[in-house]
Amino acid sequence: MTSETKPRFSFEISEEQQFRALKVFEQYGMRKAVFSPILDEVMDMIEENGYLAVAVLLDKTTSLRKIIPSLAKAERMVKN
Repeated sequence: MTSETKPRFSFEISEEQQFRALKVFEQYGMRKAVFSPILDEVMDMIEENGYLAVAVLLDKTTSLRKIIPSLAKAERMVKN
């Protein structure tokens, strides 16, 4: 990898998600700052627990705020 090329992680989102993201992540660099640690935690969960972790994450009844450590911490802090 050259110093000019930076890895990217991209996927499609809905128009509604794009609209919300533009409002919520107005400050430059905020998306990377927010999603990089979450991505690391999700990958850690999959490495440690296999694809059962993916099944739990994709289950519509699962509250990601409860199982992803940084989201669970953020929710606790906001509620207190």
